[in-house]
Amino acid sequence: MDKPMDRPADKTETDREPTRYEEVVRALLAEIDGDAYEIGDRLPTEHELCARFGVSRHTVREALRRLQEMGIILRRQGSGSVLAAKRADGRFVNSISSLDELLQYATTTRLEILSVDRIVVEGDLAARLGCRADTQWFRIAALRRALETESPFCYVEVYIDGAFPEVVRDLDEVRYAFYATLEQRYGLRIAEVMQDVEAAPASANVASRLHVARGSPTLVITRRYFTDAGALVEVAVNSFPGAAFRYSMSLRRQ
Repeated sequence: MDKPMDRPADKTETDREPTRYEEVVRALLAEIDGDAYEIGDRLPTEHELCARFGVSRHTVREALRRLQEMGIILRRQGSGSVLAAKRADGRFVNSISSLDELLQYATTTRLEILSVDRIVVEGDLAARLGCRADTQWFRIAALRRALETESPFCYVEVYIDGAFPEVVRDLDEVRYAFYATLEQRYGLRIAEVMQDVEAAPASANVASRLHVARGSPTLVITRRYFTDAGALVEVAVNSFPGAAFRYSMSLRRQ
């Protein structure tokens, strides 16, 4: 039987000061809007942007990643950043290709916790998660938002192995990705993340969370987190509205 747990109060960021990477994003957007660049032009290099704004390379890369998510620029390794559009296309673009980028994604978006339950996973759900039936898991339902917008771009259900209660005991302290908290608090090492991407009609629950019509197309990305010992400790099922989301990846020959 589901056992509801107390959840932390929702937090607002109305008075939040912009981060350094957001300041870089805003400055570059102002220049683009002022016709400092034309479509197809290359933006300054990471080194040039670091010197200009007096920030670290990590900050510049995060700013460029955000512009890429907005559909403003295209980035290719060895070729720099090219202006692709002068206005954001309104879709959230996901281009995660490593655990480091997954952590950045978690720290540069907002997560609103809706509910936390301890459940026994059975039948179809066990098959969907890829775990053993009749095992206990924590289920965390949440909405994810971009820092600068209020409308959610993702409804997510995160399942944490019931053997790790500290992860959900005080969610206010989970500042980064859940997998990172598992590593920090339990000394685990996440060695592999298996990812499935599929199209699916929005269920009544997902539709109500994302403010879309029931049955409308969604993109569902399921990530399963395995330790270096091969144990499955976390599963995250992310549902995105199809009309407002684009998944991007780059494949390079080795």
